[in-house]
Amino acid sequence: MKVHFGPGGWVQWPDSEEFSIEFMRLLGAAQEGGSLISECFLAASRIDPKDGGDSWHREWMRMADISNERANAAFTIGHVLSAQSNWLRAISYYQAAAFGFDVPDTKQARALRNMRGCARRYIQHMTPAGEVVEIPWLEGHALEGYFLPAPAASHRTPVVVCMGDPGHRKEEYLFKVARYARDRGMSLLAVDLFGSGTGA
Repeated sequence: MKVHFGPGGWVQWPDSEEFSIEFMRLLGAAQEGGSLISECFLAASRIDPKDGGDSWHREWMRMADISNERANAAFTIGHVLSAQSNWLRAISYYQAAAFGFDVPDTKQARALRNMRGCARRYIQHMTPAGEVVEIPWLEGHALEGYFLPAPAASHRTPVVVCMGDPGHRKEEYLFKVARYARDRGMSLLAVDLFGSGTGA
């Protein structure tokens, strides 16, 4: 793989700034458990950013599906922590697969549906279990969130509230923030503006 360095440093695809930035986001997620560097570079080696995003979507879906399958297999034999690690990576890869669509698309909808499925399985098998919550907002539009209670809490605890701005989904906070909140005895509420049951 050819390495490109521009004025700002290393760039994966010099002619595709958006995909390069998203790829760097995926690499950065590795330190929080949202990806593996080796998996990211394997997917990148099969991507041609000049094909209109087809290979981008295909390769991240492939990587996400593999992580999801590994998670389900690990869970079946009782390896919950391994399952959770794989669900977290699948969330990140499905989100990447949904990236770059100018308008809603059936491929994007499938990636987001699978991402949400992994997120729900991840929080369902935490100790204590997390839950999906709906927060009334505008008329006819509720916000969907994930609430993860603090571990071993017998009383009220502080809550970290993460609100995804446009373009950022609540699922990201499952690997970016959840562990840090839990380690400090705090609950987490992660919400985004995409709404409940939209598939978006």
